[in-house]
Amino acid sequence: MTSLAFSTSTSSLRNGGGGVVTMPPTTLLMSSSYTDTDSPLTQLPHVVAIPFDDLRRRMAEFSAKFDTFIERARKRVLEERNEYKARMTTISSLRTALATHAAMAARSAAEKTEITTQIAELAQHSDAQAARREGLRRQIEAVRRAIAHKEGAQREYAARVERQQRLNAPELAFWQAYLGVRVEGAGGGDEGREREAAFELDVPDTTVGEYRVVYSRPRLDQDKVARVVRRLNETRQIGVLLKGMRALFAEGME
Repeated sequence: MTSLAFSTSTSSLRNGGGGVVTMPPTTLLMSSSYTDTDSPLTQLPHVVAIPFDDLRRRMAEFSAKFDTFIERARKRVLEERNEYKARMTTISSLRTALATHAAMAARSAAEKTEITTQIAELAQHSDAQAARREGLRRQIEAVRRAIAHKEGAQREYAARVERQQRLNAPELAFWQAYLGVRVEGAGGGDEGREREAAFELDVPDTTVGEYRVVYSRPRLDQDKVARVVRRLNETRQIGVLLKGMRALFAEGME
């Protein structure tokens, strides 16, 4: 069997990116029984036009589009990564701000509760002070009324005492000058000798109190002194007392 060998030279094509595509040599082995009519080349047209320029142009366009696609994809990935980082930064900032706001809200709530408690305590203290002030005011008014009443009673008593003194002064001077100061005894060896007599009168604090003779010199009969003092308390006239005591002293010195 006779074999025929065909070898083709190495062909090279330049792609759009500037590289060279090398096609390896091809060896065709044909058997002796292979005829020209069986060859595919005999079935092709006599002239085969391969559009290398158009193919090169298309490959260049494809390379440019692919490079553009890759560049756009790279830019998109870069932009998405930057956007993701920015969003994560924003989320972190928002989380920090949210935590800070929550802490401030909790602190504000605690301060509000404390202030509310203090306000309630101050209001309660103010109410207590107001009630105490009102009680003190009523007490002061009562004391003022009592003082005014006592002052009125004292003025009335002073006026009565003054009127009584104006009435008693002439009579008292008369008894002191003529009757109440000295008691003269009579008879025996005591004639012509002066003898002194004295008594102590307890004057009451009010106009309705009772007078009392608490001491006398020389000593007198207490029943008789009590009758004289009783007439004094009934009449409230000091002259009655002086006249009665003079009579008792005169009787006791006889």
